[in-house]
Amino acid sequence: MERSMWSCSKSAADEDLLANLQSLQIQLRTTEKNLQTVEEELSSTSTSEHYGQCCDDVVDFTLEDLVQPNCNYRGFSICKKNAGKTSCQDFQRKSKSYSVSTTCDKTMKENEHLKEKLDALHEQNASLTSQNHYLKNRVETMNFELIQSNTRISYLESTLGTHLVSIPKLKEQIVNLEAEVSAQDKILRDAEDKLDQSRKTGIERENMLQRYKKDYRNLKMVLIERSKQGKRAEEQRNEALLNAEELTRAFKKYKEETTEKLEKVKEEELVLEKRLINCEKEKEKLNEKCVSYRKDLDILEEQLRQLKEENHSTKEEIKSLNAKNAEMVSMLAQTDQKIFELESELSEKQRVLQEKNALMSENAELRALTAQQHNQLKLCHQEIEDSREELNILETIISQLSLSTSEEFKWHHLKYQLSSSSTEEALSESCELNKPLIADFSVKLAAKEAEIQKPHANLTICTEAEHLSSDNEGQENHRICGLETEPVKLIRSQGERRKCQQLELISKQFEKERQRFQKEIKELHTKLKKADDENSSLKTSMAQRVSQFQIIQEDLLKKASKTSSLEREITKKSSQLSALEKQLEEKTIAYSTAAARNTELEQELKGKNRRIHELETTVTEEHKQITSAFEKAKLFHLEQYKEMEEQIELLQAQLEKKHQQFIEQEEIISILQQDVIHKQHHIESLDGLLIESREEMVNQNEKKDQGMKMLENQLTEETIKVRQLESALDVCKEEVALYLCQSQENKEIFENQLKKKSEEVHYLQKEIKLKDQNIQDTSEQNILLQQTLHHQQQMLQQETIRNEELEDNQTKLEKQVSNLEQELQKQKACAEDELRKVEEKLRIATHEANLNRQKVDELERTIRQIKLEMDQCKNELSGMQKVVVQLKQDGEDKARQINQLDITLEEAQSELNEKTNEVNDLEDKLLQSETCHKEALQKILELESALQNASGELKIALRQLQELQDALQNAQTSLEEKDVAIMDLTAKLRCCKAEIEDKTQELLDMDQALKERNWELKQRAAQITQLDMTVREHRGEMEQQIIRLECNLEKLELEIKERNKQIEILEKKLQHSKDELREKEFELLQRDQEINQLKKKIERKLSNLEALEK
Repeated sequence: MERSMWSCSKSAADEDLLANLQSLQIQLRTTEKNLQTVEEELSSTSTSEHYGQCCDDVVDFTLEDLVQPNCNYRGFSICKKNAGKTSCQDFQRKSKSYSVSTTCDKTMKENEHLKEKLDALHEQNASLTSQNHYLKNRVETMNFELIQSNTRISYLESTLGTHLVSIPKLKEQIVNLEAEVSAQDKILRDAEDKLDQSRKTGIERENMLQRYKKDYRNLKMVLIERSKQGKRAEEQRNEALLNAEELTRAFKKYKEETTEKLEKVKEEELVLEKRLINCEKEKEKLNEKCVSYRKDLDILEEQLRQLKEENHSTKEEIKSLNAKNAEMVSMLAQTDQKIFELESELSEKQRVLQEKNALMSENAELRALTAQQHNQLKLCHQEIEDSREELNILETIISQLSLSTSEEFKWHHLKYQLSSSSTEEALSESCELNKPLIADFSVKLAAKEAEIQKPHANLTICTEAEHLSSDNEGQENHRICGLETEPVKLIRSQGERRKCQQLELISKQFEKERQRFQKEIKELHTKLKKADDENSSLKTSMAQRVSQFQIIQEDLLKKASKTSSLEREITKKSSQLSALEKQLEEKTIAYSTAAARNTELEQELKGKNRRIHELETTVTEEHKQITSAFEKAKLFHLEQYKEMEEQIELLQAQLEKKHQQFIEQEEIISILQQDVIHKQHHIESLDGLLIESREEMVNQNEKKDQGMKMLENQLTEETIKVRQLESALDVCKEEVALYLCQSQENKEIFENQLKKKSEEVHYLQKEIKLKDQNIQDTSEQNILLQQTLHHQQQMLQQETIRNEELEDNQTKLEKQVSNLEQELQKQKACAEDELRKVEEKLRIATHEANLNRQKVDELERTIRQIKLEMDQCKNELSGMQKVVVQLKQDGEDKARQINQLDITLEEAQSELNEKTNEVNDLEDKLLQSETCHKEALQKILELESALQNASGELKIALRQLQELQDALQNAQTSLEEKDVAIMDLTAKLRCCKAEIEDKTQELLDMDQALKERNWELKQRAAQITQLDMTVREHRGEMEQQIIRLECNLEKLELEIKERNKQIEILEKKLQHSKDELREKEFELLQRDQEINQLKKKIERKLSNLEALEK
C-alpha cells in the first residue's frame, strides 16, 4: 500500500511539472512573437515615440514573465490585452500632441533619444533570445529526465510485482529469524547478567586492591625512613671527603716543598754549568790545534776522493756496458719470440689450408653422391609408375572376379544356405585377408606420393626414403606374388568362390551391426566413466568440505582460547604495571643518587691515585737520572784515565812494529775508512733507536700524566738539560779523541786536569749524598700518604658494605611486594575463571551459529550438484536413447532426492530455533546422502552388467524407440517444472545467505574490536617489558661500572709495574749501548793515533831522504 501511495504521489508531482513546463513554453512563444512584432513595427513605422513606447511596454511585460515563470496563462493574456489597449491609447494621444509641434530641434533630439532606446532594445532582445535558448535546452533536459523517471518507475513496478510474490515467504523467514534472535537475546541476557556479577566481584577486588595500596603506602613510609638513614650515611661520606680534601692540601704543601728542593737542585746545576763553561774554553784551545791537523787530513782525503772518483768512473763505464749487453740480450729474446710467433702462424695457416683441401674433397664427394641420389630417385619414380600400372591391372582383375562371382551367386543361392558353418568361417577369413591387402596397397601409394612431392628437401632424408622405398617394394613384390598365386587358387576352387561371395555379403552386414554395437558400447562406457568420475569428485569434495569445517571449528576454538588467555594476561599485566611503575620510580631515584655519589667518589679516587703515581714516578725518575748521571761521569773519567795509560803503553810498543808495516799501511787505510763509514752508520742507527725510545717514553708520560702539566713541564726541562749534557758528553768524546792524538805532547796538561776533576768528583759525591738523603725523606712522606690512602680505601669499603646492607633491605621489601602481587594474581585468576565460563558460553553460541552456516552452505552445494547432475542427465538423454529406461530410474531417484532436500530445507527453516537437535538431523541426512551415493554406484555396476546383456537385445529396442521418445518429452517437461521449483528454493537460500552474511559482519566487527583490544594489550605488555629491560639494564650498567672501575684500578697498578720494568730495561739498554759506543770510540781514537804516528814517521823518513839527497 505504501508503495502504491508513493507511486501515485510521484505521478502527481510529475504531472505538475509537465503543466509548469507547458506554461513556460507558451510564455516563451508569446515573448518571441511580441519581439517579432516589435521588430516589424521598428522597421515599418516612421514615428519614433510611438515605436519606443510600444516596445517599452512589451519588453517590460516579457521580463516580468521571465522573472515569474509560475504565473497562469490566463492572467498573462489579460495583461497582454490591457497593455495593448493602453499602448494604442497612448499612441493616439501622443500622435496628436506631436502633430502640433513643428520644430526641427525637438525632432532631432527625439530621434537621438529613440536611437538610444533602439540600441537598448537590441541588447535586451539579444539577452532575451539567449535566455529563451537556455530555457529551451532546460525544457529538453527536463523532458529527458521525465522519460527516464517513467522508465525507472515502470522497472520498479515490475520489480515490485516480483517482490510482492516473495513477500509471504520472506515474512515466514522473518518470523523464524525473529525466533532465533529472541533465543540469542535470551542467551545474551544471561551472559550480561553473568558479566554484571563478574563486575561486582571486580569492584570488590578493587576495594581489596585499595587496601593493599594503603599497606604499600605504609611500606613506602618505612622506605623513606630507610632513605633518611642512607642520607646520614652520605653525610658520613661527605665528612670522609672533607678529610680527603685536607689530605690533598697536605699533599699540595708537600708539592711546594719538592718544588723548592728542585729549585735548589737547579741552582746547583747552574754552578756545574759554569764549571762546564771553563772546560769549554779549554776545549776551544785544543780545537785550534785540532784544526791544523784536520787540514792535513783534508788534503789526504781529497787525494783519496780523486782515486775514488776514478774508480767510480770506471765502475760507471762497466755498468753502462752491462746495461748495453742487457739491452742486446732483451732484443734477442724479443726477436726469438717473434720468430716463434711467426712459426706458430705458419703452422696454423698450413692447418687451415689442409682443412680447406679436405672440405673441397668432401664437396666433390657430396656432389657425386647427390648425382647418384638423383639417378636413384628417377629409378624410384619409374618403379612407382610400374607398380601403379600393376595395381590398376589387379583392380580390374578383382572387379571381373567379383562380377563373375555375383552371377554364379544368383544360381546357387539355395545351395549355400545349406552349407555348414565351418565353410562360412573359412571363406570369411579369406575375404578378410584380401581386404587388408588392398588397404595396405592404397596406404603405400599415398606414402609414395608424399615422398615424391618432397624429393629435394634434404639429402639425408632422400637416402632414408630410398631405403624405405626399397623395403616397401620388396614387400609389394611379395604381396603381388601372393595375389598372383591367389587367382590360381580361385580358378582351382570355383565352387568355393561362389560360397565366398555369398558369405561376403552376410559378413558385411554382420560387420556393420558389430560396428554399431561397438560404437554404442563405447559411448556407454564413456558415459559410465564420466559418472564414476563425477561420483568420485563428489566424494572427494564432500570429504574436503568436512575437513575444512573441522579445521575452521578448530581455528575458532583456538582463537577463543587465545582471546581468553590474552584477557587474563592483560588483567595480570595491568596490575603488575601499576606496582612496577611505583617501584621503578623509587628505585630510579635511589639508583640515580647512589650512582651520582659513586661516580663522584670514583673520580676523586682516580684523581688522587693518578697524582700519587705521577709523583712517585717523577721522584723515581729524577733519582735514577741523577744517580745514573753521576755514576756515568765517574766511570767515564776512570775509563778515560785507564785507557790513556794503556794507549801510551800500546803506542810505544806499536812504534817499533810500524816501521815494518809501512808498505801495507796504504791498504789498511782504505779498509779502516770503510770500517769507519760502517761504524758511523751503526752509530746513527743507535742514535735513532735512542731517539725512538725517548719518544716512546715521552708518549707514555703524556698518556699517563694529563692532570699534572706543571710536573711534565719540569720533566721536559730536565730532559732538555740531560740532552744538553749528553751533547756536551758527545763533544767531550770528540775532544778526547783529539786529546788522544796529542797524548805524547800533552801528558802534563792531562795530569793537571785529572787532579782538578778528582776534586770536582769528590764535590759531586758529597752533593749526591745530600740528594740521597732528600730522596729518602720524600720516600718516607710517600709512605705516609699511601697509609692515608689505604685508610680512606678501608672507609670506602665500609661504606660499600653499608650500601649492600641497604640493598638487602630493599630486596626484602621487594619480596614482600611480590608476595602481595601473587595474592592479587590469585584473586584475579578466580575472576578470570568466571569470565572464561561466560566466554565459553558465548563461544558455544557462536559455534552453533557457524554450524548452521555450514549446514546452509552444504545444502546449497548439494543443490548445485543436483543441478549439474540434471544438466548432465539432459545431455545424456539426447545421446543415450537406447538406455532410456535405466536413465528414467535414475531420474526418479534424483527426483526423490530433490524431494528429500525440499523436506530438509523446510525442516531447516523450522529447526533454526532448536540449534542443538539440528546438527544431529543434518548429520543423519548426510549419512543418507552417502548411502544414496553408494546405491547409485551399485546401480552403475548393475548398469554395466545390463549393458553387456543389452548388446543382444538392441534389435528389440529399436522398435520401442518411438514410444520412448514420447516418454522422454514428458520427462523433460517434468524436469523443467522441477527446475522452476529448484530456482524458487535457491531464491529462498539467497535470502537466508543475506541474513547470515549480516550476522557474519556483526561477528567480524566483534573480532575487530577484540583484535584492537589485543593490540592495546600487546602495546602495554611491550611497555612493561621495556620498563623491565630498562631496570635490568640500569642495574647491569651500575654493576658493570663498579667492575670496570675495579678492573681499571688493577690494570693501572699492573701498567705502573710494567712501565717501571720497561724503564729499567731501557736504562740497561742505554748503558749497554753507551758502553759499546765508548769501545768503538776508543778503537777509532787508537786508529787515529796510529795514523798520526805513521804520518810522523813518513815525515821523518822524508826529511831523512831529503838530507841524504843533499
